[in-house]
Amino acid sequence: MPHDIQARERILVAANKLFLKKGYEQVTVREIAREANCSHTSIYVYFEDKRKLLEALAKEPLVSLQESMAGALASTKYGAKEKLIRVSKMFFYFGLSYRNLYQAFLTYEADRVDTQETKWELNEQRLTLFNFLTKAVCGVFPTAGHRKVVDFSRMIYFLLHGMIMTYKDLEERVLSIAKRVFPIVTEAVLYLIKGVEEDETNTSIPSHL
Repeated sequence: MPHDIQARERILVAANKLFLKKGYEQVTVREIAREANCSHTSIYVYFEDKRKLLEALAKEPLVSLQESMAGALASTKYGAKEKLIRVSKMFFYFGLSYRNLYQAFLTYEADRVDTQETKWELNEQRLTLFNFLTKAVCGVFPTAGHRKVVDFSRMIYFLLHGMIMTYKDLEERVLSIAKRVFPIVTEAVLYLIKGVEEDETNTSIPSHL
């Protein structure tokens, strides 16, 4: 393995370790350099800044989640509501699986979840996830207008985000939490769907959300 690749991997391993232990915003570049046994200037050579380090750590997990969501939406085994429930559970499970980095991966310097453009690569990954969510919502409400779809998707996103934040600091295993909470995710999504279905005038989804 070339020396530059070894150094880059050491930096990534060190950053991941420190971010998990102290949180992304609390860790400095110099701390990462000490952990990686390199100079802090080396980090800028490979990653430009700490945000690029975060992007590098987040890319593979986020792409994996996107692929899982895409697979669920493309499946012919599930109906529209089941697909929305499945991608919701995938997002919740992802949040708990990366509970110590979840906020850095999904919320640090994040744009609005329904924005169309962003200048940061990590936000592009986040927007892709939200787009999968809107596709799932479109399947449930195929004749709904764009604004209604986006607003409902945001409701689902905020619901899942709140659940993740509620459970992320527990030391309990992810599988154990998921076993208890997945039924709640299902009921919550179905409840929101029912509310929209019963609201013929759409007044339950304010346009200013």
